[in-house]
Amino acid sequence: MRAERFNAALIFALAVPAAAATDSHDITDDPAIALSPVVVSATLDGRDPLDVAASIDAIQVDTVARPALGIHSSELLSGVTGIVARNRQNHAQDEQISIRGFGARSTFGVRGVRLYVDGIPASMPDGSGQVSHFNLDTAERIEVLRGPFSALYGNSSGGVIQVFTADGAPTPEFRTHAAIAGYGTGRLGISARGMADDVGYTIGLTHFQADGFREHSRARRESGNAKLNWRIADDRRLTLLANVLDLPDAQDPLGLTWAQFQANPRGVAPVAFQYDTRKTVFQAQAGVVYEHGLGDHQHVRLMAYGGHRDVEQFLSIPPSAQNSPSHAGGNI
Repeated sequence: MRAERFNAALIFALAVPAAAATDSHDITDDPAIALSPVVVSATLDGRDPLDVAASIDAIQVDTVARPALGIHSSELLSGVTGIVARNRQNHAQDEQISIRGFGARSTFGVRGVRLYVDGIPASMPDGSGQVSHFNLDTAERIEVLRGPFSALYGNSSGGVIQVFTADGAPTPEFRTHAAIAGYGTGRLGISARGMADDVGYTIGLTHFQADGFREHSRARRESGNAKLNWRIADDRRLTLLANVLDLPDAQDPLGLTWAQFQANPRGVAPVAFQYDTRKTVFQAQAGVVYEHGLGDHQHVRLMAYGGHRDVEQFLSIPPSAQNSPSHAGGNI
């Protein structure tokens, strides 16, 4: 009881001088130290959702230093905050890309991250997608959107990656891109940009091949991308898009145990030769985009696109496992 009385007396003694100081000089009367009100709200409070801050990065492909090979988008994305882009060094599998953890559990391809090329989705409705048809020789920039704002792009969108093809240049350009590396690795690309009257054009073809560091890892890839943009008027624009990818019989060396790696880092598991594990991909798609301006900061955008993708992959699954009626088999 004595302690409680002592605490109460102490609090009262401290409060009296503070009250006296407040009465003698009201701090709210002095404009030099008056603070602006701070409003904290959990809602948008009538604000346009598009005005909300979003985490966006843009990598300028045509102005930054060209990556070593210019085949894998991971060469450009690896320095972006919040994104992990790994080249598996296996062309029978695609790159592994995750944004803030979304997509990190994908064993092949890209899952949980929405992919686009000039607005055409490169992701399936279930959220899975691949970046093998990204053509960097004709790309102007790659945009990366992180955070909850990516939910505007639909389900399975822990983030968004979109490649934009460069528009036709007023001055005609013709470029060649070449790179040579070890283990039979090489790339040759050609691209052209220009204008013909009111129509701009961008077209590029890329050839890549590699024998691979490990046995049974040979790959060859041809890809092409084309874009025609026609400015009908100051507020109207029509764009035609097309790209193609051919990846025939990319060999899959599979994984190694630690003991196998120590014995021969460039070797493969025997089942890779036994089942000739490999993957073939052919993809072609095209689209048309019409944009009509309605005034300042407003426009209508209509898009139609179509495509076809063929995939055939041979896995190292023994016949004993495939004999089960419920098994999917060793060929995709």
